[in-house]
Parts: sequence; structure tokens; C-alpha cells
Amino acid sequence: MAEYLADHRQELIMAALSARGECRTKQLSEQLQSSEMTLRRDLAELEKRGLLRRVHGGAVLLNQEVGYAQRLAQDQAPKQSVGRAATRLLKSGQTVYLDAGTTACEMARAIAQGLPQVSDLTIVTHGIGIASELAGRTPYQLQLIGGDIYQNTLSTVGPVALAQIANLNIDVFFLAPGAVDSHAGWTNSSMVEATVKRAVVARSKSVVSICDSGKWGQESFATIVPFNGVSRWVVDRGLSSQGIAAAMAAGITLVYADGM
Repeated sequence: MAEYLADHRQELIMAALSARGECRTKQLSEQLQSSEMTLRRDLAELEKRGLLRRVHGGAVLLNQEVGYAQRLAQDQAPKQSVGRAATRLLKSGQTVYLDAGTTACEMARAIAQGLPQVSDLTIVTHGIGIASELAGRTPYQLQLIGGDIYQNTLSTVGPVALAQIANLNIDVFFLAPGAVDSHAGWTNSSMVEATVKRAVVARSKSVVSICDSGKWGQESFATIVPFNGVSRWVVDRGLSSQGIAAAMAAGITLVYADGM
């Protein structure tokens, strides 16, 4: 139980850092009702993991997230193939939610090129870049979730976004995580982004992960959903035998980018 409490405290610490960029140990002690000695141990652990830098009286955030434009250019070929393959799962009449992120952007681009087999579709997203790829380029209904802008992923987050998502009924959520591991599950580096993704999962009938093989075996800070929390995983053929075995054990159907 103590380990769970420590993990929860560290999530709250990172959430405070994400919001303000810095935090004071004394303020955290009052906010979390924990001793300053306990919080200093938490800060030391988070610093060891490369998530923050301790300073006198507190800590400052280390922004190690790669910028959106740079991520878009990284591993472009597998992301494109995964994005195109994911469109094969779309069916007329569905309400689908496209996650923010670079692989989801490639899926949006594939949709914009035309889907002859899909006549009617409602697409919802909190990804500003996703909406811009689709707006005016498809015959489908498009809804952009509002809220505070999280600039690292060009997405909307916060209370307004969560309130809108709470009223949705989604057939399929195409989840674009930053990393995946059988123990940590599907994760990403931002607590505020993970909170939005979890809210979408809660309103979705099924969750499909669009995640290239290069992210397998990695772990980011915030868990979005456990590994077995997705029904399908659209992935390129580069996925290792360990990743394939883990997916099979978890009951996840693999959809390969070059066909089943």
C-alpha cells in the first residue's frame, strides 16, 4: 500500500510541476498533507528518473518532451503505415475519437485522402493538428474538443475538455500512446494529456491502439490504460517476438500495417 501512495504522491507532484513549472516543498507538504521529508524522497526519486531537477526548497520541471514538429518527422514511415492501416477499421455510421499525437496525425491524413468504403462518419478529437488535417477535406462530421491548449502536442486539455468528453458516446477510440510496456501499460509523458485520454477511454465502447513497434518496451510517466485495456493494436511488422507474445497473452488482436 505504501508503494501505491508514493506513486500517487509522485503523480500529484508531476501534475503540479506541469501546471506551474516549479514547486516548493513546503507548499507541496500543505497540499498533499505529507511531511517535507517524505516529499524530498519523492523529489529525489523523480530526479533520478530524469523528470525534474531539485533546487533549494523545491524542484523545477525538466521538459524532456520532444517538440511536436520534431516528433512528426521521427520514424515517419512506420507511423504512416500504421495510420493508413487504422483506417481499415473505420465503418460507416461510427462515432470515432482520434487521439492527439503524430501517429494519429498520419491517420487523419490517410482519412483526408478519401475512404470510398465509408460514407458517413463522425470524428471527434482534442488534437488541433488532427482537426486541421481534416477540416474542409472530408465529407464527415468533425468535432474539436475545446479547453486549455497543451502546446507540446497541439491539443486541448483541462476541465472544459473533460466536461465535453463526459457527454460523448464513442464507438472506437484510436489511442496514440507515447510508449507501451506489458507491465506499465500504454503510457505517455504528460499527466494532463493522460487524464484526457483516460476520460475518452471511459466513454468508448472499444479502444484501438495505433502505436508503432519502436515504442514497445518503453515506459513514460503516466499510465493511460493497462496493457490489456485495448482490444486491438495497429502496429508495423517490426514488433518484436516479445511484444507479439505479450499481446497474445493479453488477448489483444494485432492488426499489422501491411495486412493481417
